[in-house]
Amino acid sequence: MLKETLNRFLIINGVQAALVVQENGEIIESMKSGISIDADLQNVIATIMLDSQVTAKHFGDALLSMVFVEYADNFLILGPLMEEFFLVIIAKNTANIGQITYEMKKNQDSIVAQL
Repeated sequence: MLKETLNRFLIINGVQAALVVQENGEIIESMKSGISIDADLQNVIATIMLDSQVTAKHFGDALLSMVFVEYADNFLILGPLMEEFFLVIIAKNTANIGQITYEMKKNQDSIVAQL
C-alpha cells in the first residue's frame, strides 16, 4: 500500500524517486524511476535531514515544514512525516515544484497511517 502511495509521485513529470526515510538515512520504502539510490546518496539525505533539524534549533526550535535543496540538474524536497520519518522527493529541475509540494501535503496523512 505504501508503494502505491509513493508511486503517485512518479506520475508527476520529472519526479525520479519518492522515498520514506528515517533520520538515520535508512530507507523504509521507495519508488524510483531512472535513478539509483546508493549508500552515498542515503548518507547525503541523512546529513541534510540532520542539518535541517540543527538549523531549526537556531530559529527557536521552529517546526520543520520542508527542506528544498537544488542542484544543477536535480532537486530534493524533504518533508517531515512524523518524529524521525521524512518523505523525500528527488526530481529533475524541470519538474513542477508546486505540484510536488501539494501532493506531499495531500498524501502526508495517508503515508503516516501506513508507517
